[in-house]
Amino acid sequence: MIYLNDIIIYLNILKEHINYIFKVLKYLNKRNLHFKLKKCEFHRKKVNFLKFVVEQHEIRINLKKLQTIKK
Repeated sequence: MIYLNDIIIYLNILKEHINYIFKVLKYLNKRNLHFKLKKCEFHRKKVNFLKFVVEQHEIRINLKKLQTIKK
């Protein structure tokens, strides 16, 4: 069993983004790597990933995560 925690896909053009998502999902399915669709999130404008906040034009450190690490 394989557990995939995060797959982040970013493209500037929405149509390309949607096509690429389908390609990735098809690739995973073809290799019998399953996912729970209800746990997936699509077309997010802001993503918290590890200790970072990723937005369209910016990547910055998530200060809440940083404070947790310091404690």
